[in-house]
Amino acid sequence: MTKIDLDGLTKLFFELGQLKRLPRSGWLRLGIEEPESVAEHSFRTAAIGFFLAILEGTDPYRTAAFCLFHDIAESRTGDLDWLAQRYAEDDDYVSTRVLEDQVEALPEGLQEEFAGLMKGTQEDKGKILVVARDADLLDLLIQSLEYLESGRGLAKKWFTNTAPFLQTDSGVKIARGLQEKLEDDDLDEEIFWWA
Repeated sequence: MTKIDLDGLTKLFFELGQLKRLPRSGWLRLGIEEPESVAEHSFRTAAIGFFLAILEGTDPYRTAAFCLFHDIAESRTGDLDWLAQRYAEDDDYVSTRVLEDQVEALPEGLQEEFAGLMKGTQEDKGKILVVARDADLLDLLIQSLEYLESGRGLAKKWFTNTAPFLQTDSGVKIARGLQEKLEDDDLDEEIFWWA
């Protein structure tokens, strides 16, 4: 690869750094002054997606990769929370146009590989996308419980409103287990895992 080929990739690396500084806007609505960043959310979503895919019998590597990149368009659009999404023109899970613009300067092989991951996963609407979406939602559930523990009572409503959208058997079981622990006020072992 020539230096020119790598310039586009290097620029994308810097653009991805924006996600470390971009707060998840939904938590701002709850009054959380320093919420998790999009990058923090994407990391745990990818980890959850990896394990959830194994439990659900689908490709954990492709699922984790999709989860890792599922919000990179937000480096350009900002994080659109549930309220803002009501006014978005497109209904797609990841903004195809933004992704195309983000990778247009990459070497051809990298463009094709990335497009194959993102478009292929979305177009087949198969198990990988369902598992990835559940991983995204499970991260939101877990984060809401962490914020609830830190004194943000409204985060409980986010938990109860989000859990019904889970579709995988494993995701539903995990949410049920968390719900039971929440009702029994018994989440200390999970939240304070280090103790």
